[in-house]
Amino acid sequence: MTPIGGKSGDNVTRDPRVVNEVPRRGDAHHSGKRHLVKAAAVVALMTLVGRILGLIRDIVSAKSFGTNWQYDAFLYAFMLPNLFRRVVGEGGLTSAFIPVYNDIREKKDSAEAFRFANITISFLSVALFAFILAIEGVLHILLKIGFQSQTVMLTLQLSRILFPYLWFLSLYAMGMGILNSHRHFLAPAMGPAILDLVWIVAVLWVPSGMAHDYFGKISWLSYVILLGGFLHVAVELPPLRKIGFKFKWIWDTGYEGLRKTGTLLLPVVLSFAVVQINISVDMTLGMMIGPGANSSLWYGNRLMQFPLGIFALAMGTALLPMLAQQIARGEEEASRKTLSFALRSIFFIIIPSSVGLIVLREPIIRMLFERGAFNAVSTARSSAVLLGYTIGLFAFAGQKIMNSGFYAAHDSKTPMRTAIFSLLSNIVLSVILMIPFKEAGLALGTSISGIIQLGQLIYYYPKKVGPFPFREIAMSFLRILLASLVMGVVGYYSLMAFHHWLPGAGAKVQLIQVFGSIILATVSYLTLCYVCHVPEAREAWEWFRKKRKPAPDPVEMEKLIDGA
Repeated sequence: MTPIGGKSGDNVTRDPRVVNEVPRRGDAHHSGKRHLVKAAAVVALMTLVGRILGLIRDIVSAKSFGTNWQYDAFLYAFMLPNLFRRVVGEGGLTSAFIPVYNDIREKKDSAEAFRFANITISFLSVALFAFILAIEGVLHILLKIGFQSQTVMLTLQLSRILFPYLWFLSLYAMGMGILNSHRHFLAPAMGPAILDLVWIVAVLWVPSGMAHDYFGKISWLSYVILLGGFLHVAVELPPLRKIGFKFKWIWDTGYEGLRKTGTLLLPVVLSFAVVQINISVDMTLGMMIGPGANSSLWYGNRLMQFPLGIFALAMGTALLPMLAQQIARGEEEASRKTLSFALRSIFFIIIPSSVGLIVLREPIIRMLFERGAFNAVSTARSSAVLLGYTIGLFAFAGQKIMNSGFYAAHDSKTPMRTAIFSLLSNIVLSVILMIPFKEAGLALGTSISGIIQLGQLIYYYPKKVGPFPFREIAMSFLRILLASLVMGVVGYYSLMAFHHWLPGAGAKVQLIQVFGSIILATVSYLTLCYVCHVPEAREAWEWFRKKRKPAPDPVEMEKLIDGA
């Protein structure tokens, strides 16, 4: 497939204020994966901080709200702007924007790329402002009409507060796309941590006038989340200035780059919309199941998202701009190797994480959440949901990487088609499985449809983009899966042994039981991977060993990563 940008010459003008520019064609092979690992590590580190804060956020929220109908309403209202934000902002628009932005940088210079970014931001701001006003008007009319259901009325009231959050988060997503293209990953990765911090503060400290009822506490939380949206944008301003970018109002709807972005945007938006519609389908069906279903879906999904967000999203975030730059230069072999390396590395982490969550799901949820309004019934329901979601965790992670490969090659239609098929299969499976398994059936239906979509993406990649190393990835997957299953057995019997040696249900006892089992299982997994010659384990060990020596040679490091 021929990229839009084609090949660029070596006489491209560079903004002297832009740091960490991508190496030129001659040394791209020796530095691409090294930069990818470093970038993904930065994003993963900040995402880890965010996930830990998110875990604390969920713990304090579970204690305050449990799995009652008011929290169901809040989560549904919070889901609505997030649905549009991920579709229009950090999902669809960013994935369509980054390849065109990097193409302009390669063919022209950073100054022209900045101009294109400001044109896009100006257009996006106006479009979103009009959209939010329209939604607010619709919500006002619906509230005037009224509904018998308390849950629906509360959802509408909270949606009016939360919907402007979409505007802030979409601007934040644009800043993230610009910074990631210039290899600045730290500030954009801080956004989720900021939201979690303000959320925790809002739950722990409520003004006295709002602290006496659920509606007051949840309304306060909604207003504070709006502040978190503003802080998302504010934290990106210093690094944007550092690379020379300033927000300017430029209205030029005829700009060629905007047209190219629009051409890519519709399929990408539809692709991301399908993912978010899957979530909204689950939550809408959850409302039909009854009180507590959406809250159980939320807690189970949050734990499933912990490894997914730290590793898969981090790798995908770093992967897209790098692949876009490699493909824009015509480095097809380098891009293929980069994609393969990313996919194998993700499976090396995600598959054992999945097995661990499946085996230890109940003790983990009990240790984290079972206090206050979150009781034993909440634990049982949330752990069943976690099982359903975790079965498809490897597929959700693989989709993030595969989609980046398609988007970097300016193919947004294939992910869209697979996502639409995934949506239809998810709806059918969820309706069928919710009858015997309730909310856990919704999670299981989502996982099965996710596995189907990953299979389609892998099938179409060599037909639409280029050669794909099926054998290499399949052999690595099978070795990792075998080691992970053994790890699961070790984790299960380790937990039983800790229960025998250290019985009890206190917080400290549960902490020792769960983390002791996790440590023993992890050691067994890494040891088995090394003994069974799983390439990723040996590469990780050699990388760690080399890092302890001063000034390792970049070429030798690259050979280790390549498994040469």
